[in-house]
Amino acid sequence: MSIHRAIVAYYGNDLGKHHRYRSWEHCYSYFQRIKPDGLVANRDQAALQLAFYLASWGMYRGSSFLLQYAYTVHRRVIDLVAETCFDDLWKANFGESETDGQLIPQVSELITGIRQAYEPFVAANRSAQPTDTLITKIILGTCCCLPACDRYFVDGFKSEGFKYSYLNDYFIERVLGFASSIFQNSVRNR
Repeated sequence: MSIHRAIVAYYGNDLGKHHRYRSWEHCYSYFQRIKPDGLVANRDQAALQLAFYLASWGMYRGSSFLLQYAYTVHRRVIDLVAETCFDDLWKANFGESETDGQLIPQVSELITGIRQAYEPFVAANRSAQPTDTLITKIILGTCCCLPACDRYFVDGFKSEGFKYSYLNDYFIERVLGFASSIFQNSVRNR
């Protein structure tokens, strides 16, 4: 079964333009349209976009430290993704190029930076560190170089014979390899 058919089988053909599953599209489109240069000037708007997408994708549930904070908790993350050291992540369609493996250190640095951006809020709330799910949903909604490592993805990834224990370089490498193989197959089948 193709990825597209699997998605249609799960969600149906018509979600409607106001369905909560569309919030990723709205968030990602906003970040791609405004680009890193515009994020600094529109920091609060970007934080609001990110917050609403994360809320509609389940990241503001009762156990999350985010539930205790306003959208402003995301400002440091917005500043982070706007940094020029991550420009290549914004430009790449992760998995399309044979040189994408060179981006793994940048993805890892972004992951570390996101964890650090939330540290003051996590510590003040005596909460666990930001989860891999939260971090990957942020990356998916902004520069889109990783899938959201929620239970649906992890279960699917494992069912295809891949291992997942936590977010690290080895996992990023496996995802990149999988994305590259899907891309190469789609090019061959055109």
